[in-house]
Amino acid sequence: MVVSAVPRIAAYWLVLPAGASLDAIDEGRVISRENAEAAFRSYSEALAWQPEDPALREDRARLASRLARLDPESVDRWKELAVEDFRQTVALSPGNGTAWARLAEAELEAGAPVEKVLPYLRLARLTAPRRASALLPQLSIVMRHWEAMPDEMRAHALADLMSFWMRRAIRPLLVSIYLDAGFEARAAFRERLGENERALRDFDRLIASSLDG
Repeated sequence: MVVSAVPRIAAYWLVLPAGASLDAIDEGRVISRENAEAAFRSYSEALAWQPEDPALREDRARLASRLARLDPESVDRWKELAVEDFRQTVALSPGNGTAWARLAEAELEAGAPVEKVLPYLRLARLTAPRRASALLPQLSIVMRHWEAMPDEMRAHALADLMSFWMRRAIRPLLVSIYLDAGFEARAAFRERLGENERALRDFDRLIASSLDG
C-alpha cells in the first residue's frame, strides 16, 4: 500500500507551491504570468505521476484559463489546453458540478456558442446545486451572456448573490463579474443585491475604489 501511494504523494508534493496562485484565481486577485506559468508546470509534473487524478487535471485547467488572459501570444493554445483538461476532468469525475461549470466557461472563452454550454450548466446545477465553486462560474457566464440566457438560468445565477457578497474574500471577484457584464445584467444584479441597501452601498464603494485604482 505504501508503494502504491508514492505517485499520489509525489504528485501532491509537487503542487504545494502552486497553492497561492490558485487562491488568487479563486478570489479574483491579480496573478503574474510568471507565477501562473510556474504553477502550470508544477501541475504538469504532478500529472505525469497521476494522469487520472481529476483534481489535478481541473486545477491545471484553471491555470491554463488564466494564462489565456496573461499570454496574448499563445492565447489560443492556452484556451485549447483549458478545454481539454476540463473535458478530461468531467470524464474522470462526472459528478463534479464545479468542473461542469468551468468547462462551460472554458468552452465559451474558446469561442463556443452559448447553446453548446447550456447542457453543461444544467449538469452543474444538478450535481452541485449549492456549491459556491460551481455557482460563481455560472454567475459569471450568465452575466456576460445575459441576453442569450433562458430566464431560469438568470434566476438561478442571481439566487445566491447575497450569500456570495457576505464572503469578503470573493467581493473583488463579484466586482469583476459585474464590470464585465452588459447594462441589463448589471441592472438585474443591482436589483438583487439592492434587497439589502447597505450591501448595495458597500458594493458601489468597492467599485469606485477599484476604478480609482
